[in-house]
Amino acid sequence: MSPQVQLLSRPDSPHLQAIPADSRFGPAGLARPLWGYDANHAPPPLPEDARGAEMQSLTITELCDVVAEHHRTLPPQQLQPMIRGTRAVLGTLAQYPGQTWEERWLASGYDAAPRTWFVHDALPHYDHWSPTLKAVNALLRVRALRPSYSWLLDSKQRVTLGRFLDSNGGPDLERLRTLPAYRDAVPKYQDDAEKALARVMIRTGKNIGQLCGDDLLFYADVVRTSGRQRREHLIWELLVALGPLAEEAPTLRATWSARGNTRQHSAATLVDRYGIPASGVRDLLVGYLEELQPNMDYSSLEGLAYRLARLFWWEILQINPDQKDLAISAEVVTAWRERLAMTLDGRPRREVHSILFAIRGMYRDLAEWSHDDPVRWGVWVAPCPVPRALSRAAAKQKRRQKASMQDRTRMLTPLLPALLAAATAHKDRTATLLQRALACTHDQEFVVAGSTFLRHCPPLRRDGDARARIWAHLAPGQQRPGWIRGSAERIDVTALEEEGFWGWALVETLRHTGIRIEELLELTQLSLRHYTASTTATLVPLLHIVPSKTDCERLIPMTPELVGVLLEVLRRAKAGKDHVPLSIAYDTNDKVHSEPFPHLFARPLGTRHEVLGRHYVRQILVHLATIAGLTDAGRPVHFTPHDFRRLFATDAVNNGLPLHIAAALLGHLNLDTTRGYTAVFPEQIVTAHQAFIERRRQLRPFEEATVADDDEWADFEEHFLLRRVALGECHRPYGTPCVHEHACTRCRFLRVDPAQLGRINEMTENAEQRLVEAKDRAWLGEVAALEESIKHLRVRQSEAQQRLSHGGNPVAEQRPQ
Repeated sequence: MSPQVQLLSRPDSPHLQAIPADSRFGPAGLARPLWGYDANHAPPPLPEDARGAEMQSLTITELCDVVAEHHRTLPPQQLQPMIRGTRAVLGTLAQYPGQTWEERWLASGYDAAPRTWFVHDALPHYDHWSPTLKAVNALLRVRALRPSYSWLLDSKQRVTLGRFLDSNGGPDLERLRTLPAYRDAVPKYQDDAEKALARVMIRTGKNIGQLCGDDLLFYADVVRTSGRQRREHLIWELLVALGPLAEEAPTLRATWSARGNTRQHSAATLVDRYGIPASGVRDLLVGYLEELQPNMDYSSLEGLAYRLARLFWWEILQINPDQKDLAISAEVVTAWRERLAMTLDGRPRREVHSILFAIRGMYRDLAEWSHDDPVRWGVWVAPCPVPRALSRAAAKQKRRQKASMQDRTRMLTPLLPALLAAATAHKDRTATLLQRALACTHDQEFVVAGSTFLRHCPPLRRDGDARARIWAHLAPGQQRPGWIRGSAERIDVTALEEEGFWGWALVETLRHTGIRIEELLELTQLSLRHYTASTTATLVPLLHIVPSKTDCERLIPMTPELVGVLLEVLRRAKAGKDHVPLSIAYDTNDKVHSEPFPHLFARPLGTRHEVLGRHYVRQILVHLATIAGLTDAGRPVHFTPHDFRRLFATDAVNNGLPLHIAAALLGHLNLDTTRGYTAVFPEQIVTAHQAFIERRRQLRPFEEATVADDDEWADFEEHFLLRRVALGECHRPYGTPCVHEHACTRCRFLRVDPAQLGRINEMTENAEQRLVEAKDRAWLGEVAALEESIKHLRVRQSEAQQRLSHGGNPVAEQRPQ
């Protein structure tokens, strides 16, 4: 039995009181999807000739007659329960205050209770085919009710949107279903587009031809902000082609970009989304956020609103619903700290101090602002529930977090070569799979990596998107190989090849640059720069990084390996054309869309060209780690995009790059941040300390690290451009001269190029022949020198062979002896 909702009514009230809103948590205590922020809000004004306008003034009997006339083709056994349910629903709504049926619907509270509104003593008993459900669907079809998008998206009942469209779509719906974009879409996308169209028509009270861009933009925004999947892109493009949105941009993303920050919400919306009731403290939170908003980016403001509204005040109200101000008793604070220590799924909360500091900051700000504006802020000044001693615990937690990150970096360092090898092998394997599938006909067998596949060609009746892709399936009796993600019987070879290429490109770009994931996804064709060094006349390729987290623009020198990777990405992005297609990137932190740019890390999706999503990137990296079989102490290990940033910083600093130069390459404004990124290995501590003592004895005192100026950059560039020697590169510490007078084979700082192994073998053979001659002629001094040279040459041979065995990856190699 479903629980009965108790109606809250006063003895002296002629009307019923609104039923309670749905709980944010399910029976198991898990949080449900967020409500749409239009819940229990009045619908937009109706058009002058809208059918719904005349429905609002009809009586119960008249509306029942309209419903009966609209459904006159139904058999009596279906029509009679519908009319009975309509009379019961309208009779219940009539007991709430309001001049129209829409006003009574809002006054009832049904709109804020999409999961429990039907549990009402005056309504017929609910089941999936009850008269109540039939009545509400009938009232929607005759345009008598206009629930919020929140109710339409979260209603537990079966709202028959398809039948609504059949009743109200008219000739425009038939024309829409004949458009090429509709016919080429998969059935699921067609269904999603029609449901989105029906919801917009219900809420606005308009017909298809009356819809405008703002109507669909508002619906799309409610869908996104309530944490649901985006399912409105196709209907936008269909309405543009049909005519109602002909003056708008061709895609929804382009419209968002042109109209600015349509996804950023006001401080009031950020607070109200957590169900904070109207009160003085609610208004205080909104005013506090509005005061801080001009000096904060949107993602920080959204996070602060979550900490203050959801994790602080909402929890306080759950403990003490009568709390009216910020003066909180010790008992309530203790109970709140206990609730805060655990997440909703019963696990210990990992990050608590940022929440406590946000609350302490609010209390401190209110105390300071009360001196300037005592009327507005002074009444809210109260003792802070977060003690000052918390800062010591926070410092300890920060040290633990830093140690944990460095330990993870040390753990991942030896696993990186295996991931690189797996990414390269997966790229080659999936490219071969696509190439051989293209060369086969339907049901023809082909073999890739020891597995037998059959080419599959979709029938002509399938949609165009499926026919444009390459499909295959495993031959009977074949076991699914681990490098094919998913479990579907049919294998999307096109998507598999895309994953292989992008996995390789992502890993290589991240490890060679150390850039953030948002910076990588914002790379465009314009990011590839170069300049000619004035000292050597050498062309130096550069990667331009646009301002991101720290609003710091920078240029990163590119290695030859990175240049090759980005050229492959650029070649794929052009797809045989003269230019890279334009695409619009969405910033998930600031909730804004970029202008159309030729993004490099973008792929075609249907008729659109979209930048890779962060979820797609994470899936690829997890899959590559699974293919490589990466484990630590028997547990699977996965790489995240930020792990490559820490690996890059660690490798650069441990190989002699000054800390302030590494900070400039990483875009850090604080050297302590860069220190936290670098993980130091025990043997490197000893080596670095010995080298430091030696430099202190021979050179002038070492200057403190400062921000790199133009002269330091020029000196840094010249120092490293002149390090290329015949056998490889010199990796002596920055700022130190060559103390071996260019006797490179004997220098421990020589990093041998594996391609020069033949030259080293030739030098070794030559030295051995000269040693034989020196012994025959009794040149004892020459014998000693040649024996020492041969010993060092053989060490260089082993180093070159070791680099070859590790694929030339410097992270996996041992330091030279």
